Order: sequence, then C-alpha cells, then structure tokens
Amino acid sequence: MTLSFPFLMFQGRAQEAIDHYLETFPDAELLAIQHHLEGTEIFDPATEQAEDDETGQEPEGSEQDAGEEPEEDAEKDSEDESADEAADPADEAAEADSDEESEEPPVLVATAQLKIGSQVLMLQDSLVKHTFTFTPSTSIAVVVDSASEFDHIVDKLAEGGQYLMEPGSYDFAQNYAWVTDRFGFSWQVNHPLSTPEETTQAKAPEWG
Repeated sequence: MTLSFPFLMFQGRAQEAIDHYLETFPDAELLAIQHHLEGTEIFDPATEQAEDDETGQEPEGSEQDAGEEPEEDAEKDSEDESADEAADPADEAAEADSDEESEEPPVLVATAQLKIGSQVLMLQDSLVKHTFTFTPSTSIAVVVDSASEFDHIVDKLAEGGQYLMEPGSYDFAQNYAWVTDRFGFSWQVNHPLSTPEETTQAKAPEWG
C-alpha cells in the first residue's frame, strides 16, 4: 500500500502552482509530471445546466409581429451601427487579439509529483469544476533551518495570498507564520527554537 499526502487538486492552475512552489522552496524538485492532451477542457456542470435552462425557455416577445420593431429599439440600433462604423480598426484588431489570448486554455496536469524537503506532494487538475476549494482546516507544516530561509518561503507564499497568523516570534518558535497562498492552500512555516531531529526520507510513489 502506498500512502501519499497531501494530494492537491486544482482546477486549471496545477502547472502554475508547480512553477510557483519550485520558486518558493529552495530544495523543491519535480520528480514526475504528465499533462493531459492539448485541447482538454474542464467540464463545468453549472454552465451546462444554465445552457439547458436557456434552451428550454421560449424567447421573450415571440408573440410580437416579427415585422414590427419598437421605435426606441430602432433608434438604438441605428446609433449602435454608427458607433461601430466609427470605431478604430486598430482598436478592433487589438481587441480581437486580446480575446484570442484570453480564450487560450491552460495546460492541464494529469498527475505530478513534487518533492519538498522529505515530503512528496501529488498535484493534478480536476477535469470537472467543483464548488469547493482548499480550506485552512488542512495545511502543510514546513520546518526551516534559518531565518533567511523562513523569510524567503513566507514572502513567496504570501504573494497573492493572505496571513492567517502574521510572521513573528512566538513562545514555540523563533519565527512562525500561517499563510494561505494564492491558490487557497495553507502552509504553517516554522523556524523552531531548537534544531529538529532528522526525519525519515520519503520516497516517491512508483507508477506502473
């Protein structure tokens, strides 16, 4: 039996998280990674349900004579057409390029193994969008050996995130911080009062 903890499931941001953690932790190592095929998308049940609801509704104003158009709507359409004609072609091209870039789907991770210290993290992107995300009820404890290492890790984790407990000196640690990162996952970073004993080195799961 192989026990792997933690298992981090993202929704389109696993590759971003891997890159961020590799920059955050000095000894981080990407042991293995496999991506989904290009073009794979995340299924959103809520969006499909909304589309089904819209399809099942009769369009408003169906009883109105198709040849009749309210005077106010006709004037508005005329103004919109004039505005479209006056639009700068360069702006339209830039907007089109921007739309194409924003529609580019993220690279989705099927499975990855990221080793930080003696712990192996499993990461992947879920192909189904969920209503839940990470909560601070589960967090990773990180024990560091120096104040400089503590500052680097905490500062990087806090970028785009928030502190649950501000960095500082406590009765149980020289430096300690509890921080939720930009992905919503929480970390408890501890620079202890004394040097901790060495722990058994973890091994990455072997996949057949």
